Amino acid sequence: MATMTHEINFEVIKSLDDFFYSEKFISLSVGPVGSTKTTAGIMKILHHAARMAPCKDGVRRSRTIWVRNTREQLRDTSIPDFLKWIPDGVMGTFLKTEYKFVLKVGDIECEVLFRGLDDANDVRRLLSLQASFIIFDEFREIHPDIYNAAQGRVGRYPDKMMNGVGCKTDDGRPNMHIWGMTNPPDMDTFWETLLTEPPDNVHVTIQPSGLAPEADWTKFLPDDYYDNLAKGKTEDWIAVYIHAEFGKSLSGQPVFRSFDRTVHASAEKLKPMFSDTPLLIGVDAGLTPAAVIGQVSHDGRLVVYDALISDGMGALRFVRERLKPLMANKFPGRTALVIIDPAAFQRVQTDERTVADIYKNEGFVVKPARTNSIAGRIAAVEKYLTRIVDGKYGFVVDGEDASPLVMALAGKYRYKINTKGARDEKPEKSHPWSDVADAFQYLCLHADGGETFGAQAWTSQRKNVSKVSAGGWT
Repeated sequence: MATMTHEINFEVIKSLDDFFYSEKFISLSVGPVGSTKTTAGIMKILHHAARMAPCKDGVRRSRTIWVRNTREQLRDTSIPDFLKWIPDGVMGTFLKTEYKFVLKVGDIECEVLFRGLDDANDVRRLLSLQASFIIFDEFREIHPDIYNAAQGRVGRYPDKMMNGVGCKTDDGRPNMHIWGMTNPPDMDTFWETLLTEPPDNVHVTIQPSGLAPEADWTKFLPDDYYDNLAKGKTEDWIAVYIHAEFGKSLSGQPVFRSFDRTVHASAEKLKPMFSDTPLLIGVDAGLTPAAVIGQVSHDGRLVVYDALISDGMGALRFVRERLKPLMANKFPGRTALVIIDPAAFQRVQTDERTVADIYKNEGFVVKPARTNSIAGRIAAVEKYLTRIVDGKYGFVVDGEDASPLVMALAGKYRYKINTKGARDEKPEKSHPWSDVADAFQYLCLHADGGETFGAQAWTSQRKNVSKVSAGGWT
């Protein structure tokens, strides 16, 4: 900002670019310790304060509420971080007794109110405040009731009496926002659900592991920062604070501890690779069907492109309403082979057809998985999670289109912990996570059997798999 008297040497790093420039009502960033999340939040205050429509006296007024769960954390962490970038006496005045900073730079005037709100009873403290923006610092520690109440407090300052348009930018766009920065929350919490299933007005940025090549903030940190930080720490601590993975579920133990979202889940769209290698569709044929669509590369890597879950529909509806339309739109003209639970070939008393018959009648070639042994199925998945091929991980999944599978692998598919603290022998049957995990296991069983590794192996079986055209799926 050219009008500022204090030079700010701030660089928007690539891993936080989407968070910083997001114009959505709510923007949230999740990352390891030391990944410049807080700095990006501070700069968003300046960025949006400078764009506020001026009041009748020419001053661009705004108000930010900076929320942490305790005053002590505000005093010891948040406020020092803020003052490091926005110095007291240079770019404004910090009123210590009021926990308030009044930013004044050129025609910009922004009040920043620091508030410690630690439980649902503090909601009433928000209801009397009118703000332009709210920042939740370490929002995983903030009570959901406070988050929900905050949404009704932004956009209230300035009002139309002050500038004629209210809380808007120079060009008339809404300028009311909630921003949040945090280390990853635990699974099976309000925050984990919000981050993995955000509504349309919420943007989520999840940074990579601090040890990943994409960790573009490490240039600002001391050498070997994360290596030293990891020493003496538990596996669970390292997963959250260094690898930016969601914390362990309090409800159970993840089945696939080898899964690492930062290396196995792709942030970019994945497209089918080889025309001479079939798509493999792992299918769970229970009361709530699920399907996982992947492909084995010539060098034996497994790539998963999509995952489907269902609710309130049987096998026939699932195939006709979910699976076939997806194949027509996303994979037209590709060969496909369905790998299904062996139980799907057994008839029930109420129907002459088996579930396998339904898939065959709808145009799919179907094969039973080699086994229904849970130990064998889990072992097949673990082989791919831990496999290295030519220096690359042997498994990658589309983080967006196959998000149900990502969530299942990340811990939603789990062993239940009993009252004595021991885990059950078999994973918990919980829709939809066990359904999509089962489908993936059947896919891995077939792929690991070597039947589809490479073009030659597939060519020998081509007569058993039908060529699916786009028109064949309608």
